[in-house]
Parts: sequence; C-alpha cells; structure tokens
Amino acid sequence: MNNSIRLIQDSASNQLYLDTIKQQFNDKLREDTLNRKAGDDSSFASNQSIQQLPPDPLTFEPELMQSVDYFGKLKFKYVEQQTKENFLKKILSTQPPLITPEDNAILEESNKQDKQLLKQAKVDTDNRTKQLESLVQEVADQHNSYTEELSSATELIDDIQQMQLELAKLRATHPPEQRLTPAVAQEILDEQIVEMQTLSDVKEQQALERSQLAQEIKDLTAQDERLQPELSAAKRIGQDAKRAKEDVEDGIEDLNRWLDAARQVYSKLIGIVNVLTPEPATLQVDYDARKDLKGEYVKSEHPTCTLVLRFNPQTRRFLSAELRNAPPTVNIDESIQAAELHGSAPRLIQDLLFKLRNQ
Repeated sequence: MNNSIRLIQDSASNQLYLDTIKQQFNDKLREDTLNRKAGDDSSFASNQSIQQLPPDPLTFEPELMQSVDYFGKLKFKYVEQQTKENFLKKILSTQPPLITPEDNAILEESNKQDKQLLKQAKVDTDNRTKQLESLVQEVADQHNSYTEELSSATELIDDIQQMQLELAKLRATHPPEQRLTPAVAQEILDEQIVEMQTLSDVKEQQALERSQLAQEIKDLTAQDERLQPELSAAKRIGQDAKRAKEDVEDGIEDLNRWLDAARQVYSKLIGIVNVLTPEPATLQVDYDARKDLKGEYVKSEHPTCTLVLRFNPQTRRFLSAELRNAPPTVNIDESIQAAELHGSAPRLIQDLLFKLRNQ
C-alpha cells in the first residue's frame, strides 16, 4: 500500500515520458505548419508570376498534367500528415482501457455463445449441404430419367413417322378397290380365330393324351422293372424245364399211351360213357346201364343214365345230386340224402355203380 502511494506521488511530481513525447510532437507540428505557410506564400508568388506570363498553347497541356500530378502528390501528402496527426493525437490523448475479470467473464460468455452459434451454424450448414447433395443426386437421376424418356420418345416419334411413310407407300401402291373392307377383314379374322381355337383344342387334347401315354409308359416301365426278377426266374425255370423235357421226352409218349389205355380200361370197367360240365360247379357223368358186374350187356329200356353232381363254387364242397333217366329198379334217394348230409360224393357213386350192375 505504501509503495503504491509513493508511486502516485512520484508520478505527480515528475513529468511522464509520454507527455514529453507529446510536447515534442506539438512543437514539431507547429514548425511544420509555419514552414508550410512560408512555402505556400512562395508558391503563391510563383503562381502570380506564372499567371502574369503570356499563355502558350503548346505548353498548356504538359503544364496542366504537371499541375494535376503536383496537386495529387500534395493531396496524398496532406492525407498522410493528417492521418499521422490523428493517430498520434489519439494514442497520446486517450488513456488505455482497463480490463477487469468481470470484462473477461463477459467476453468468455460472449465467446461461448458465439461458439455455440457458430457450431449450430456449422451443423445447419452441413445439413443443408447434405440436403443439397441428395437434391443434386435426385435431380441428376431425374435428369437421366428424363433424358432416357426423351430419347425413347424421340425414337418412338421416328418409328411413327417411318410407319406413316410406309403406310403412305402402301396406300399409293394398293388402290382402294384392291383393299379389304372391314366386313371381309372381320370375316377372315373370325375364321382365323375359329381355326386357332380348333388348333388350340387339338393341341390340348394331344397334350392330355401325351401326358396319359407318358404316365402309362412310366407305369409300364415301373412294372417292367418290377417283373424283371420274375422274368429272369421264369427264364431260368424255362431253361430247367427245357432241360428236363429233353431228359424225359423219350418217356412222354409211352406215358401218354399208358394213360389213354388206363382211362379206356377204367371207363369200360366202370361204365362211364361221357363226362361234362354244363354249368360252373356242376359235374355231369353219363353211365352205361346195360352192363352187369361181368361186363356183359343186359336188356334195358334205359341204355344210359346221368348223375348230376353240384358243388359250392367258393368252397368246392359237395351240395346235392340228381339221377336222371335211371332204370326203375335203381333207386339211390337214400344214398343222395346221406351224401348231401355228409357232403361226400364218392359213397354215392359207389352205391350207384353197385345198383346199376346188380339190377
């Protein structure tokens, strides 16, 4: 505190260096003003002498240019001196402003606000830039699209003009009397439509048949593949049978002759004349009723009698029997009832043969 008071007292008693400079500047400025006035008086006298001289038209323009140049330099000099004077007066007459912490705080707050505004402005600028870029891209795409559509429209117009030219050529080549009328053209079109419909129906039918044939071929192929093992087995069996046939071929004829002879012998022995199947599951046996047990013929009004045997078609079981054209002395009703009861026909045939041979 004492040092501050002492510094203030010293400054009040002693003149500052800045005041000394200011005093020197004022003195210098006063001298320059006096010199300028003296120079103006001399220039005025010279100008008076120049004005007294007779004018020369040949030297008037160069002198005018010199005067203009002189006054331009003089003006620049005056402005320079005036600026220097104003600058020195300002820095010498005014005291430098004192900056306090409050001023710094205010400036910092102002700077923060300005920075925030600047950031917001940058963000807005970036957003607008992006919008402009997207808008530019969209405009470019639309321009390309419009250009393509314009080229397509131009080509279409050229095609239309070409078609119009071709139509004009056709009209010039074919006179009206050679052209088709709408009625004739419609009739031809109807006929073609009917023909196309018929061809379409035929095509559909052929396609359906082709699909059916393809399915049948597929089924037959699958069946053929499935039957291939059986065919192979049948071929092997056929080969085995062929070999067996070759082995027994020599004895077949003898066996057939023996079978025919045995059948004839048994038929004569039993008296069977004929065996028929008039209906399904029905057996008809014709017996010779004129032979006795010794095989000799006897007189009879009924040379043959017929035994009809009926069986169940599903189970092949004996159901019933009937004796037709039998001699009066031959009655096998009881045997038929017993056979139907037991479902057995051999005993019935045995009784019939016994009664036929013992009549």
